[in-house]
Amino acid sequence: MTRNFDVVHEEPLRSNDFGHDKFINVGWGSKSTQFHGSLGKSAARQPTDSARPVSHPTDHGLPVISFRGDASFFAVSSLDPYPDGSGQARRQVRIYSRDASAGFQPKLSATSEALPGLEPALAWRPSGNLISTMVRYGYQGGGEGRQGRWDVAMLERNGLRHGGFELREDKADWEDGRVRELAWNSDSEVLAVWIERKERDVLQLWSMKNYHYYLKQELYSHDTQKPRFRGFKWHPEDPLSLYIICQDSIQHRTFTWDTFAARLPMPHDTASVAVTDGTRLLITPFRTQNTPPPMSSYHLTLPSTPVHACLSSWQDTAAAVFTNGQVMVWKLDTRLPEPRPEAGPGSGSKLKRGGKVAEPVVVLEKKVEGKRVIRNLALGPRGKVAVLSLALAVDTTDQGGRVNVFGGEGEQGEDEEVEVESDVERILWTDQGNILVLNGQKRLYSLSSKEPIDITLPSQPTSILLAGRLLFTLSPTSKLHMTALTAPFASVSLAQQPVTSFTLTSSFLIYTTTSHFAHFAPLVILERLANGDDLGGVGVGNELKWEERRVERGAKIVVASESEMSLVLQATRGNLETIYPRPMVLQVVKRDVLGGAYRAAFLTCRKHRLDLNILYDLDPEKFMANLENFVEQVYEVDYLNLFISSLNSDDSAKAVYGEQVRDSTIPAEKVNTICDSLRTLLEARGLETYVESILTTHVCKIPADYESGLRVLLQLQAVHPEIVEDAIKYIIFLSDVNKLYDVALGMYNFQLVLMIAQYSQKDPKEYLPFLRELRALDKWDQRFKIDDHLERRESALANLKQAGPERFEDAASYLAKYELYDTAFKLYKDDQEKLIVIHDLYGDYLYDRREYTDSALSYLIANKPQKALKAYERAHAWRELFALAKKEGLSKESMDEMIERVTDYLGSRGRHLEASQIFIEYSSDVDSAVDTCCRGAEFSEAYRLISIHDRPDLVEAMIHPGLEEAHEALIEVFEEMDGQLDKETKRLKELNEIREKDYDAFYIVEREIDIEGVDVATNATTVASAFTRYTVAPSTMFSQTTRMTGQTAKSKRGKKRATGRRGTVDEWEYLVMSIGRLLARVDEKSAEALTLLRHLLLASSDHVALAQSLQNTILSFRTKLSNALDEAWQDRDAVLKEVVESGGSGLEGALEKSLGEIKPQVGEWKGMGLLLSN
Repeated sequence: MTRNFDVVHEEPLRSNDFGHDKFINVGWGSKSTQFHGSLGKSAARQPTDSARPVSHPTDHGLPVISFRGDASFFAVSSLDPYPDGSGQARRQVRIYSRDASAGFQPKLSATSEALPGLEPALAWRPSGNLISTMVRYGYQGGGEGRQGRWDVAMLERNGLRHGGFELREDKADWEDGRVRELAWNSDSEVLAVWIERKERDVLQLWSMKNYHYYLKQELYSHDTQKPRFRGFKWHPEDPLSLYIICQDSIQHRTFTWDTFAARLPMPHDTASVAVTDGTRLLITPFRTQNTPPPMSSYHLTLPSTPVHACLSSWQDTAAAVFTNGQVMVWKLDTRLPEPRPEAGPGSGSKLKRGGKVAEPVVVLEKKVEGKRVIRNLALGPRGKVAVLSLALAVDTTDQGGRVNVFGGEGEQGEDEEVEVESDVERILWTDQGNILVLNGQKRLYSLSSKEPIDITLPSQPTSILLAGRLLFTLSPTSKLHMTALTAPFASVSLAQQPVTSFTLTSSFLIYTTTSHFAHFAPLVILERLANGDDLGGVGVGNELKWEERRVERGAKIVVASESEMSLVLQATRGNLETIYPRPMVLQVVKRDVLGGAYRAAFLTCRKHRLDLNILYDLDPEKFMANLENFVEQVYEVDYLNLFISSLNSDDSAKAVYGEQVRDSTIPAEKVNTICDSLRTLLEARGLETYVESILTTHVCKIPADYESGLRVLLQLQAVHPEIVEDAIKYIIFLSDVNKLYDVALGMYNFQLVLMIAQYSQKDPKEYLPFLRELRALDKWDQRFKIDDHLERRESALANLKQAGPERFEDAASYLAKYELYDTAFKLYKDDQEKLIVIHDLYGDYLYDRREYTDSALSYLIANKPQKALKAYERAHAWRELFALAKKEGLSKESMDEMIERVTDYLGSRGRHLEASQIFIEYSSDVDSAVDTCCRGAEFSEAYRLISIHDRPDLVEAMIHPGLEEAHEALIEVFEEMDGQLDKETKRLKELNEIREKDYDAFYIVEREIDIEGVDVATNATTVASAFTRYTVAPSTMFSQTTRMTGQTAKSKRGKKRATGRRGTVDEWEYLVMSIGRLLARVDEKSAEALTLLRHLLLASSDHVALAQSLQNTILSFRTKLSNALDEAWQDRDAVLKEVVESGGSGLEGALEKSLGEIKPQVGEWKGMGLLLSN
């Protein structure tokens, strides 16, 4: 029917058809194909005796309908009478589909299997995987089983049974009672079962984890005179909100999920967690055991299903409160592992050696007086327990809320009652023993005047925990907030993503998010955050960043154990997982190290594979001061070897703890300092006991001191020869055997070499012939051969010197071959004859390295003047060269050749004045000197030389032609610049026309291509164009090679921008800058021209005309250049503005530089002024 009760479809309810999802039987697994043992195949054909199913007398006979959450299916439970006229009937569940393609017309999909004892209650789980119904056993026509068994059965959509659970009702309720209704809440987590008992009705709330159903709550009518219900209903949006209709009242109950976990301080933390399951409180101490649910380490038997339970955060106690107001407190006496021993074998926990997990004893039983609704309870310090209750609405004599405080130690053991508001929802204890209450208006306040607290929380929390002055709350929208209880009353949201669970330890706030990460926020930093301090690098943007680790999808926190450094998580299906988060492990290691418990810290690092350098790096000074204590605690040789071999020069504490550790300077020689200090202690304790560790201290130094380690073996061979074999094997295991062999060889101890070679399993063919060859030599030749083999060149040269003067020739060849001049000078400093030979070799070495000046000096020391002359000439040190040539009396022919070579070089390098000086001073060749000056435009020097040497004939012969050549060269330079300027100004005009006609092309603006008929562009098709330059993501059309060559293409684009891409603003800007750069060259050549003009003016009348033409050329070009700059820079500001506004890629990467450029200015240049005026 529709909402207006118009019938849209109608068909008979009872049908013999199974439905359109009927199973197809292909014969596999049928009874006829099974093995029947000694009975044979005939057993499969024998009829089975079974009573036909009959409905229970309490069945009301009415059909029951339940829709799936998405309304695409619905189930109908109805009675099917037997056709024999007996009046008996059985229940069947039929599942109908509502196919959208068929206009949502119902169609029979499946029929449930025959279930004797099936009852009317029916509820389809909103998630859609199960249909809940009831099956009663133990009566005629019911299910086969014991009397009193009453199951909630789960059916699949195909009608087959799939699990369920048994109700925990006594026989009287089984006989006369009935289940009136079943209903799942909106998130499919809780199943409500309405049971009509003989005396009164009860509403049970069941939840499933790890395929076990837990009885969480039993709800009754508050009015004992009217104990029946009229109905109940889950809220359609708030999953844990429930309405119960009583005979003359309505109850509205809202529940929250609560984890009953003990958060005791170290080292007494048991990490116990309690789970309510009907009349049993299941408890597991996760510090010592991880018992998979639904099992537990032990359980407490309760008189009834509790309203609320909790575990204490101060003592090892548990408490529960019941509907009738009864309060029970147990002392659990949970067994804990023995303290970790500092030394000695056989250590362990009591649990490993047997014994009970806990020995719980009831220590307190109280009762809340009056007719009240129990809300919750909380265990406080000093054995106190507080219970929050509300007055019944039907009881007019007792209104409002009340907090009852029971128990206590000493004088504080008296019971108390405190009246509170009626909307108080939760109570909690502070460390000072005061009670905080939270009402429905998010107001949290203290009941004690000694600790005045009155704050408003950001939202009504579903979970709340207290750590000192910091309060952590989780809102219904999964926001985790931190609120300070004392000034400043700051409230901070700690996570951007929704938080699914959280817990506290003494050092961390730990929470999980919907991104499936566990975050670890140090409470020390959170305290600073609450005080308003600047956290530096902790905050990134508007989000706080903590250390994190990935967890299983959907996992939530159960409890954390600081002593065991563990975090227990529960997956969505209910199974438990224990992890050991790095932050928790590091915190315990830090505490142990700073407390001097080095063995505990070492074992923790070893177990969790942490860097053992932390033991030192956390407090270097303290570690070195307590090094003997460290050896006493970590006394095992293997452990010491592991520690020593793990040492490195890095500051592991800074890398691991960051800002949480104090600044400490790690010495540069950290490894060597620790190794040397440890070795001193170990040698005092006994070489034979700690020989392996002593060897490790030598080998693990930076660099490794193999020689000292081998000396320990020699010492050991003399004192304890019985253990030297094991020591050699160990040092071979620890080291590179080839390096060890070479070091032993370098000690010139053939016995040690043979021991290393033999125990390293080297092939005798590799070393025996070489050792025989060495034994045949005398001492110094033997050592030279060894050092040369080991490439110890300096030592080898020293051994050659020790071999005697007759080996000097070999020594000279050896030092020249390996360039051992520094060593040779030291070895032969007292032998002048040999030093001369070495200096000669050293000069050759420097000459080959083109260090000609130093080479010449070495040749002079070695009395090799001819080599020195050659070296000076190659060094172009002409002053030293000619001085030495004069001293050695070089022939005139050789001197002239040398002068020619030197002056040619100086002239080619523009050093014309020096070349002319050589001609005058060393060959008295005035003509060549003047010619050289003219070629270098050094006309003033040329006139000076002519005057000194009285050679006026050279003016006409050399100076005047030189002036004319210089004039012609400058004219050509300015004509070249003029041609360049014409080309660039012409191209600028062309680019300005392109700018007017094609704006987008000039500014490189890339427009989206308008594809006809396409309204919305998608990322399914990418249209490549000539202007495509970048892509958001690599397309499948590009190969890996294409992406690798992208960097080369990008480099080419950068070079192309530098020279100006044709037809764009890039080329325009390049041309403008090029014209500006021309000014620097013009100024340079104008300065050269000024000197030339002075000489032209004094030469002759013909030369004056040349001067006038040069000056006019320069003045004309400078004026032209100034006009060109004005024209080029006229529209430059407008062009740069349009570059920004266009959004194109013109001047990409260079726009900021272009905006900072300043227009060049052509300065005033008068030339010779009036001296050359027309």
